[in-house]
Amino acid sequence: MTNFGAPRFSRANRGNCVIFSASLRAATRSTASSASRTAASSNGAFSSSPISIPINGKHHPQPKKKRPMPKPKKPGIIESVLANPALPIERRLELLATLAANPGQENKAILAAILELLTASQGPELYAQKLAELNELIKQLQDGPLRNALFIQICQIPGSSVRQAHVVLDDGTGAYTAVPDAKLADSLRPGDCVILDGKGRALLARAGDSRKVGDVAQLERWVNEAHIEITGRTQERCVVVAGQALRDKFQAGQAPPGSNVLVSPRQSVALDLMPSQDGLAHYRYLEKKPVPEVSVEEDIGAPPKCIEELSEMIRLELTNPELRRRYRLPRCATRLLAGVSGSGKTLAVHAIWRRMYETMSEVTGTPLDKLPPRVFSLRMSQVLVMWLGESDRNLDRYFSEVEQLADEPFVAPDGKSYKLPCLAILEEVDGLAAARGREPIYDRILTTALQRLDPARQELRDRFIIYIATTNKPDVVDPAFARRIGSSVEFFSRLNRKQAFVAVLQKQLRGLPLASQNGYAQPELLRKLSADLAAWLFSPNGTDKGLVELTYAGSTTPQVRYRRDFLTGALVNRAVQQAAEKASRAEDGAVGPPGLSFELLVRSFDDQLRGIVEQLNEQNAREYTDVPDGVRVATLRRIAQPTHLAVEFQRT
Repeated sequence: MTNFGAPRFSRANRGNCVIFSASLRAATRSTASSASRTAASSNGAFSSSPISIPINGKHHPQPKKKRPMPKPKKPGIIESVLANPALPIERRLELLATLAANPGQENKAILAAILELLTASQGPELYAQKLAELNELIKQLQDGPLRNALFIQICQIPGSSVRQAHVVLDDGTGAYTAVPDAKLADSLRPGDCVILDGKGRALLARAGDSRKVGDVAQLERWVNEAHIEITGRTQERCVVVAGQALRDKFQAGQAPPGSNVLVSPRQSVALDLMPSQDGLAHYRYLEKKPVPEVSVEEDIGAPPKCIEELSEMIRLELTNPELRRRYRLPRCATRLLAGVSGSGKTLAVHAIWRRMYETMSEVTGTPLDKLPPRVFSLRMSQVLVMWLGESDRNLDRYFSEVEQLADEPFVAPDGKSYKLPCLAILEEVDGLAAARGREPIYDRILTTALQRLDPARQELRDRFIIYIATTNKPDVVDPAFARRIGSSVEFFSRLNRKQAFVAVLQKQLRGLPLASQNGYAQPELLRKLSADLAAWLFSPNGTDKGLVELTYAGSTTPQVRYRRDFLTGALVNRAVQQAAEKASRAEDGAVGPPGLSFELLVRSFDDQLRGIVEQLNEQNAREYTDVPDGVRVATLRRIAQPTHLAVEFQRT
């Protein structure tokens, strides 16, 4: 039968096959005779019986010796043939192919034995490799951890053939260590992070360029090609070594004085030049929140004139700047919004913010949400820090960021470039710019603000910036600061005029559900509700007998303050919100007619006013109601109020 698994030989190779077969038989006979001799000697070694040794006339058998460890299994006949170097490699490959082509149990055992022999032959080499690795690990553990340092320069010590490296350790200690590798010594550059042995006696390798951490300092000047003078965090000047990366950038003209550099302060080495800041991430005071949803026509009852004035100024600067230059008008504008708390200053600022973006969107043809952030906001909590000199530097950075962004052009979708305005908001400026003489730290901050807001500065006049400051206490603001920030001052007063109150109230009630009455439509209900509430607050013949009596120092005649004397835009907003909350709960419980009613609004206003009266005293009366300038409140008496309002007794 034909064996399809066996390899087939051509006629030309039959002579070689005869030689191969003869060699195989000779190797088989040699291997068999060797195996028989080994077996005979082995049987003779272990067939002898134990020897009995006489002790005191008695024979005691000698203990059996422990058998030696079994020797590795010797290769069989086929394995020996395959491993015989006297046979040509082609013959051995043909025999191995024959074994692999016939997957019988015997052939599989032979192949497994071959693989075991290959593994055993690599055992000593693998053992030697693992032993060397273990010895290296033990040596490193004994030597201790490697040390980190910054390379400065290569030095040649007289009388020594080994080159030494001047390095600075992490604690700032300098050292001279040997560099055994000449190629490594030639490749080192100043400022490289290198690895020393545990005792710092030899420089082993370069650690790479991953170590780029430290302090940021300002480059003042190059002392020479290897040293620079910097100003650090403490505003003190010092000279440090310049790393090779910084030297290369200086040679390329990329590291002029005034640049920011990365410095390792303990090692006194300037590592590299700080990369330029991209985008808007480095602006600390830039507002990145959405544009406020404030409409002058719908949300502000009595809009201050500064909103329209600034809106028109922005439009002219974007569309016809030459007209303003003809009249020598500066591009920068400043406003001071002063008034009592809750009088609408913040709402006016948000309205200016919205108008500015609407104008920019109209002129540039860019959607409102696609315009870049252009508003900066400053609060005292962002300026004051405990370190001397840091507070005024924070304020100086605020003004620098505003001027920097004002210089950045904006490219519209049509490809046209614009210099868009920047809105800089300084909230509660009375804490920032109080009259000088209070504390030295505040005087330094005020001095910085006065210098940056000087209208004679050409850098300020030529930039499209709008500064708006707000304050509740204009009398405590430093006069020099008030003149510079308040080229125009907008005063916000209480709603003690009936027309202003009605305008604000209607803006607050617009769009809210009103309780139906005698078939009136919603617009008619709004007008009637506003008129009734204004009559309840402002009518001289109404039920208002006054809330408090104020007696000024040096006078015996008390001054009565009525409900209308405490009205502000914030109070109207709180009262409307309270009434809306009650109306929503009543509608949910099906209690009474749905919508806001006159009775609900009266109760809400009365609750808000009573809450203010409970907080009044002689010292804070000026914060909640108008008091003449230069007058001190000597006594304050609360007027008793009825338990129930008159409106509660009316039939619904």
